[in-house]
Amino acid sequence: MLIYKNRYHLKKQNIYFLSIFAFVLIVAGCSTKKNTWTTRKYQEINTRYNVFFNGTTSYEEGLKNIIKANEEDYSSIISMYPISHHKNASAATSNMDRTIEKCRKAIKLHSIKIKPEKNLKKANDPDYKLFYNQEEFNPALKDVWLQLGKAEFHKGDFLGSVGTFSYIARHYSGDKDMVAKCQLWTVRAYAEMDWIYEAEQMLSKIEQDNLKHSSVGLFASVNADLLLKKKQYKEAIPFLELALSKEKDKSLKQRFNFLLAQLYQKNGDDKQAYTSYTKVIKMNPPYEMDFNARINRTQLNNRNSASVRKELNKMLRNANNKDYLDQIYFALGNSYLRANDTIKALENYKLSAEKSTRNGIDKAVTLIKLGDLYYQRKNYVEAQPSYDEASKILSNENDDYARVTRLSEMLGELVTEYNVVVLQDSLQQLAKLPENKRLEIVNKLIDKIYADEKLAEENALKEQENANKRLGEDFMDTPPIGMNNMGGWYFYNPELMRTGQSEFTKKWGRRKLEDNWRRSNRTSSLFAEDNSAFPQQTQGGVTENVTDSVSNGKTKVEELPDNKKPEFYLRQIPITAAQLAKSDADIAAAMFSMGQIYKDKIEDYPMAIKTFEEFISRFGTDERVPDAYFNIYLIQTKLGNTADANIYRNKLINEYPDSKYKMILSQPDYVERLEQMNHVQDSIYGLTYAAYNRSDFSTVYNQVAYVRKNYPLSTLMPKFLFLNALSIGKSQPQDKFKSALDSLVIQYPESDVSAMAKDILALMKQGQEAKTGKSSGTLLTLREETVKTETNEISKRQFSFEKSAKHRLMMISQAKREDLNTLQYNLASFNFSRFMIKDFDLIISKLDSTQNTLSVTNFESYEEANWYLNSIKSDAFLSKMMTGLIDESLIISEENYGLLRTVFTLNDYRNFISKQKNEVQPPKTNGKPAVVKPAKKEEPPIVKENKQITSPDVSTKPEVKPE
Repeated sequence: MLIYKNRYHLKKQNIYFLSIFAFVLIVAGCSTKKNTWTTRKYQEINTRYNVFFNGTTSYEEGLKNIIKANEEDYSSIISMYPISHHKNASAATSNMDRTIEKCRKAIKLHSIKIKPEKNLKKANDPDYKLFYNQEEFNPALKDVWLQLGKAEFHKGDFLGSVGTFSYIARHYSGDKDMVAKCQLWTVRAYAEMDWIYEAEQMLSKIEQDNLKHSSVGLFASVNADLLLKKKQYKEAIPFLELALSKEKDKSLKQRFNFLLAQLYQKNGDDKQAYTSYTKVIKMNPPYEMDFNARINRTQLNNRNSASVRKELNKMLRNANNKDYLDQIYFALGNSYLRANDTIKALENYKLSAEKSTRNGIDKAVTLIKLGDLYYQRKNYVEAQPSYDEASKILSNENDDYARVTRLSEMLGELVTEYNVVVLQDSLQQLAKLPENKRLEIVNKLIDKIYADEKLAEENALKEQENANKRLGEDFMDTPPIGMNNMGGWYFYNPELMRTGQSEFTKKWGRRKLEDNWRRSNRTSSLFAEDNSAFPQQTQGGVTENVTDSVSNGKTKVEELPDNKKPEFYLRQIPITAAQLAKSDADIAAAMFSMGQIYKDKIEDYPMAIKTFEEFISRFGTDERVPDAYFNIYLIQTKLGNTADANIYRNKLINEYPDSKYKMILSQPDYVERLEQMNHVQDSIYGLTYAAYNRSDFSTVYNQVAYVRKNYPLSTLMPKFLFLNALSIGKSQPQDKFKSALDSLVIQYPESDVSAMAKDILALMKQGQEAKTGKSSGTLLTLREETVKTETNEISKRQFSFEKSAKHRLMMISQAKREDLNTLQYNLASFNFSRFMIKDFDLIISKLDSTQNTLSVTNFESYEEANWYLNSIKSDAFLSKMMTGLIDESLIISEENYGLLRTVFTLNDYRNFISKQKNEVQPPKTNGKPAVVKPAKKEEPPIVKENKQITSPDVSTKPEVKPE
């Protein structure tokens, strides 16, 4: 019995070892160097259920992280996929990197490229031919490659994914479905990069018949996504419906349903939109999507406003909606606006803005709505703060950003001038009151300041409590502050900076950038900023202006003004004749500017006419009255009110016979001439500029004279006069050139060319003279002459230390030619604006195999070249650009440069310069040479090594590719 048991165990053990041995043989036979059915199956199973499985798990986790990180703007049409908010890609970077790593590992370890033993019996079978001619024989790697491209896509490397998908399409060209899927993913990548044309071209190449049934949903969603990005919402609906019917992912089904409801709503199909929003709610989506679906659904019930408001008020009482009160009040405002109750709508919109706790896009939408309502009612002063605050919330990707920013800036100019008028009028009214009455009004103002401060403290305390509560709730989700979070630092966030600037202006007014800007002679923004015309006052009367004084060797600095003391306000009330004159001048300037803003920017012509007429009635002796008349004349002409326009035309002709407008308006066809001017002034200027470039100065004079006579109010007149002055400088005496420049500066002090004219005049005062003769035209037309200079006679085969000869500035760089072209352009602009008397040429040339030079030529001496180098270094923009591009700046004479281009090298010249600096002759003292320590030898500048900069491979491929 014992012998039997031993034999049984021995037999069992032998079977066990034989099984292991057989497994080892199978595994050994399943190498990627062999291609049999067994090796293919083994490598497929090992790939699919090992490496690929782990990569897929990481990929799915990354998709979930993208969804979690997504912050959606439900006030606008949402995108098809959360990845379209590209910042969300950072939430899945580590997951996608792991997926990419696993995919590359699978390709490297399990790829079978070797051909199998050919079966001659099936040699003519088409399917067998397709099988035998393929490049990859591991069936699982097809999915691995596709997963790799998708991981790169969701990592945010859209261009890299395009390279991968293109590679897959070529690698598996025999699999029509795979090729079509890669093309669809390529379309998605192009669309995310906003390459709409390329996306459309690729989409047109896809043959739908090549797609399997399982790929139909992808085809529909890609079409819908592209149409949405093109804002073709109606056309996107059928594709989105098809994509929704094929989608299996729960979160995407919720998203597609919500998006479909939005599209129905935008296209006026309220019934379908209501149904789709209801489907979203029934799918139990995240709370924010659920809330917005309910809010949007309530607004579809246009017939029963009472029912809508009842439901919205019920939502107000729900504690779960405490962070969404702003949206509920916004919906209430919309319901009142649909009922034409603008007052109630404005009340609810204001509540919406006040109750906003997130200060995100929802608040911006409310503020824009408020601003638009005020703007439509022509209440520009109330509209401006709403636009201003909204512009700080919106990103530049938002569709409303450009419009809102423009309105904010435009109305900001108007409100600034409006506040001056209101303030000075109020101060003048106070000046007319008895002293005790003025003091009573000021004390009421101070009491209000105290009350406002107390209310602000209470609100701040509540905000702090709410913030602390939210901080406690979100603490675990808040990333630590560190170097990886530098994007949140104040100076890295332009929105925070704009907010800070606005808050500073509200508190301190517009201040000059200067020392001691807080001193008390600079009043708060409530009163006039320039207080120099106002003597300091107390309750008892007027005292002298307070200035800084020096006593006992110390500077006496005034204390900050206290806006809670009556003296702060009383001393700024205009009482004397000088103060009233200053106040009237401020009002006149502000009112005239308001009229121009109404006319040219807001284009509210009735308000412009009203403002100009009030300006004329209040300040009839002001020198700008003819301008006001002319502006009203232009407005009435544009509105077609010929009779009213003629009234102001006759006033200008009769009351101001010496004005520049009489000659213009006396012409019967002036209106036609004005319209013609807008069409022809650009072309006339182009011809004049071309004439100047070819040194045809007589044509320049004739063209300028023609414009002066026929279009004296041309907006390009300063530029015409500048070309005229430059032509005089090239062909006439210096005194006439100076006179022409002076006339330009006096007539058009604010013009951009006047700044250049002032620079030229400054150089002339320093003794510089204009270079007469031919115009150089553009700064590069002297190239041939410079090249000839470079190849002049080189008789002496040694360097010279002559400093009074012609020199050039050589800037040596290892940067690319394109970068030097950018620097060349900016230097040309700098030369044109600053050195019009001198003509400098800019030449880019190859120095050696690794270095280029940008040379500035035509300097009369070493000192002039050195002066020019210091000038460009003093320009902050150019200095910063040169720091990043230029390795070495070298001043060299043209003679030495000619030698440098023939038999000598740059290092030879450096050694020559170094030797010249070291050869210092000792000065003599009483006939005997003084003892001078030898100068320390300076080593020639070392050229930086050529560091090869390799840009990241945007079309990153896996480590191993099929041969």
